[in-house]
Amino acid sequence: MTDLLTNQLVEIPAEGVVLRILWVDPLGRGYQVIDVQSDTAFPVFRISGELAALIDEGSARVSETDPWLAPLVDTHLPEHYRVKRDDAWELIAPMVLNSPEIFKPSVRGKAVKKLVSAGKATKQTIYRLLRRYWQRGMVPNALLPDFARCGVPKQTRRVSEEKRRKRAVDGVYNVVITPEVRDIFRAAVTRRFAQKRALDLRSCYNEVIGGHFSDEVVNERTGEVELVTRIPYPSLRQFRYWYEKDNDIFLIERLRRKPRVYDKDMRAIIGSSTAETIGPGFRYQIDATIGDVYLVSRFDRNKIIGRPVVYIVIDVFSRMITGVYIGLEGPSWVGAMMALANATSPKVEYCQRFDIMIEDGDWPCAALPDKLLGDRGEMASWNPEGLVKALWVGGEVAAPYRPDWKGIVEQRFRMIPAALKPYVPGYVAPDFQERGGPDYRLDGTLDLDDFTEIFLRCVLYYNNRHVLKDFPRPPEMVVDGVPPVPAEMWHWGIVRRSGLLRSYPPDRVRMSLLPSEDATVTAQGIRFWGCFYSCSKALEEHWFERARQKGKWKVRVSYDPRLMDDIYVHEDAFGTQYVSCSLTDASADYRGKSLWEIEQLRAEGRRQIAGRTRDQLEGRINLNESIKGAIARAEKKTEAARAFNTESDSQRTKGVRKNRAAEKAANRPEEAFRFAKPEQPSATVLQFPGNRADDTSEPYITEILRSLGEDGDDDK
Repeated sequence: MTDLLTNQLVEIPAEGVVLRILWVDPLGRGYQVIDVQSDTAFPVFRISGELAALIDEGSARVSETDPWLAPLVDTHLPEHYRVKRDDAWELIAPMVLNSPEIFKPSVRGKAVKKLVSAGKATKQTIYRLLRRYWQRGMVPNALLPDFARCGVPKQTRRVSEEKRRKRAVDGVYNVVITPEVRDIFRAAVTRRFAQKRALDLRSCYNEVIGGHFSDEVVNERTGEVELVTRIPYPSLRQFRYWYEKDNDIFLIERLRRKPRVYDKDMRAIIGSSTAETIGPGFRYQIDATIGDVYLVSRFDRNKIIGRPVVYIVIDVFSRMITGVYIGLEGPSWVGAMMALANATSPKVEYCQRFDIMIEDGDWPCAALPDKLLGDRGEMASWNPEGLVKALWVGGEVAAPYRPDWKGIVEQRFRMIPAALKPYVPGYVAPDFQERGGPDYRLDGTLDLDDFTEIFLRCVLYYNNRHVLKDFPRPPEMVVDGVPPVPAEMWHWGIVRRSGLLRSYPPDRVRMSLLPSEDATVTAQGIRFWGCFYSCSKALEEHWFERARQKGKWKVRVSYDPRLMDDIYVHEDAFGTQYVSCSLTDASADYRGKSLWEIEQLRAEGRRQIAGRTRDQLEGRINLNESIKGAIARAEKKTEAARAFNTESDSQRTKGVRKNRAAEKAANRPEEAFRFAKPEQPSATVLQFPGNRADDTSEPYITEILRSLGEDGDDDK
């Protein structure tokens, strides 16, 4: 048998009632109950055996929820709500406290009649308050007024023409907002306001009034057509009300700002990066920023070299800064490569380069993570496959316009510069673009090493001393008394959580971080980005001779784009062994240059050649025309000469030698070098018999061979 308690709800679907237990008979005979769903219900007595039987057979059940229960906390109730509640309680308290006598109709009727006779309230009011008290849990708060339940939920009230109100500003009646007017509002919001961010809500309202609630009228004074608003017309308040009621304002704002911007700046923040990690080394985040300090050259402190690039690698679980890079490269994979190499290297020697003496425990990070989250600029630009395949580090790329995906490292860029700002000369303040603002470039005092030293000291303070406020520490970390300091949480996580940190030889890590591509073995050398390289292995194995004789082939190489003097040829398919190759003399002009500089030189060469393309084309066209003209003139002269020639073709070909000799003789006076010489007495030239004084031309090769053959016959 089920024992029911006061204030429990019993549902009886067959009867269509939900009963609240108002009183339990101490002798176990039954219960006083009331139907909480009826507006005319009164307490009735139900036999305990009857209700128990219904519950046991499943025809009734005790409800676990109570939507009719009055609010239990009244801290934030308006004052006039409390006044009405207290007045109602004072009226019915003597009656409801007279339990169980009040459940008898005769006793209840006399008490109500007495109050009505005394002028306390009407009969209907008293019964309404009694019913509300019993149905809503039999507590004073059950008598709170139902102002919040006025009206019909999710239904629009019908506005009549008679109840329109005038606007206080101009005394004009507001227009009745019909379904047709709401359609006009929705169309304007969807087609104009949601699609054009430059259009604010007031401007959209103005377009609605101008397009749908105005008439074109000719101005008698100017003769121009003007828009005159029809009365009545919707107010801006009405337009704003129906904009918020008929539209998904968050979706519209997302469309106006573009989804990627909305997700970055205006979305709800309900997640946590720490929830995605299980210990130190599970996930690192990497990001870069431009330092807000102007630096000077280490070689000439009068020269300003601009602002440095700062990379930070941070462990998500402990917020420990595990690696940094401060230099002039980036933001790119090159800078990220340097920061990751630093994250996997011991920090004692690194800090000593900047006169900072630490122990291994002060910065104990010298390992690779399980996952690495970075920007597309770094993670996708060079496709760092070596990081994934050789070292098995999972690369994760943040979506465009979503710096919140790596919000932890983004926050470090706000914290650390705050420590530099008051002391560092050349620090760029927010007023650097204001008119008349100071030129912070001229205040630059620190060189790259000075700035790195200061930054590293800030990192060491942050790792070992800084207390993270509002950090969501795991319960076991709190129980162990671990303060929210990055170094403390790192050491605790290494002992209690982590097994994900992995260590590799520094050279292996650096080689894996270098970008790799295919180079071509040619007869001139190993060609890569327009440069030619050679190495002892290639010479010993006759790579270049083989390429010239049997054809070119590809080899995989790694390279440092900051300095292209050397590349590294992979000796095996796994990239574990490599051979260093240097530039050949044919590419000596590219020594000491970066890949970017080499590409700029080659691009400039291509631009110069391309700039001469038109001139070359015009010259070639003019040359062809000149040749054609010369040939045409020659043909004309030849045709004119042949018109009077009576020789046959055989006669013409037999006289080639004679004609050549005559042509030579005619050319000699023009071709011979002549110098001024003193006058000499004239002499007579004697002719020797047998000589051809008029023919001094060299014999043809056929004549020489004929003469040699004739001499040989005489010898025989």
